[in-house]
Amino acid sequence: MSATLIKRSPSRQDIPITPSVVSLHQLDLDSDKEFAKREAAQIFKRVRSFGSFQDALVPDIDGYSDDYSDEEDDDDDSWGLTGYVTDASEFDRILISLWEDRFAGGLFRYDVTAVSTKVIEGKKQYVAQFNIGRATNKRPTEFSVDKVCQDFDPNKFNFTKADLKEVLFSFTNIGEADENVTRSVFEPNASVGESPTVVLINVSPIEYGHVLLCPRVTDMLPQQISPDKLLPALYMAAESRNPYFRVGYNSLGAYATINHLHFQAYYLMEAFPVERADTAELFPGTHGGCTVYRVNGYPVRCLCFEVGDSFEELAELVGGICVKMQTVNLPFNLLIADHGARVFLIPQMFSIRIASDKIPEYIVSTGVNPAVFEISGHLLYKQQADYDECTQASAEALLASASLTEEQFVKLIDYTVGEHKTSENSAEVLSSIPESEL
Repeated sequence: MSATLIKRSPSRQDIPITPSVVSLHQLDLDSDKEFAKREAAQIFKRVRSFGSFQDALVPDIDGYSDDYSDEEDDDDDSWGLTGYVTDASEFDRILISLWEDRFAGGLFRYDVTAVSTKVIEGKKQYVAQFNIGRATNKRPTEFSVDKVCQDFDPNKFNFTKADLKEVLFSFTNIGEADENVTRSVFEPNASVGESPTVVLINVSPIEYGHVLLCPRVTDMLPQQISPDKLLPALYMAAESRNPYFRVGYNSLGAYATINHLHFQAYYLMEAFPVERADTAELFPGTHGGCTVYRVNGYPVRCLCFEVGDSFEELAELVGGICVKMQTVNLPFNLLIADHGARVFLIPQMFSIRIASDKIPEYIVSTGVNPAVFEISGHLLYKQQADYDECTQASAEALLASASLTEEQFVKLIDYTVGEHKTSENSAEVLSSIPESEL
């Protein structure tokens, strides 16, 4: 069973169902259901930081509850498939229902619900997990990690080769005649377009509900970001009503392991430490209505972007910055939080420094790779002793080893969003950052 999440498309075509076919090239997704997509970006007028989840399961965002509620959801907003996710939209319900169906069907490489997890003692409250299954069963990287931009290679593993049973549903666009849709609905007898944006399970999950979003999967796009490619991830984040659902992205060189455009997403029942960090406003609503912040007091220097009037403006700003970072071969991660209203852009140097033997051996020996969720504060340990002995100090030492220096970070801001963002000199300085580490 799979489904289609609709967002605006002039036409769709019916796809024959052939269960024996396991290549997404055939596009025979058994689409029994479909979503209709609301213009979610318009409801976010104010965003608050997730400083604590103890008092509220749903963040206090102006207009969210009023815009979302309807008679269908009044009966039971708390739903109990496992007790993990206690507040849900239709999107959450369908995603978890199908994810658990795949779990029951034995499609995952290990039982992620059985892994050990704890909050590390200390003010920052880093989250640690001991996940031996991911350490031993995760698909190995099949490309070099020294180039952020690489051509798509159809001979390597990519998501068109995934088992169709791993596909949960797809996003499609709504035609103009349906533009009055105000919320997501799940409808029968969907059809699938020629190059669908699909949601699949991650067969080596980090957390409950771990899925992959693959925009225009059969177009075989490489793992690179631009404004139009970032937009589907923002829309998916907005579909979830639960504050514990976040979407992440890894560039090549920042621990993406497959060179086929995809985002990660899952439910973590804690605040990511980067979400708790203080922020200082750099540019107040001057970039397409979006506000740009510097994140302070976090071991990895990074930026935070808050939505203005629309997700399109947010995608244009953040996606444009990602293009510049890709151009100068600077690896980075993205964490999308607050239902898509905030995006953390986290440049990093960890793989570059490992290649030049500039990471201390005691950090390298842990085997922790700071991909998006790790670098945001959810640390996956591969050895029991490292998990048992981890402290806030050791977590921060690991993360700090991935960070740009202050000088590099200031130059990055200047090149991407500062007053001199078009300066050729800034571009030259930024492009020398990776080389200067070698």
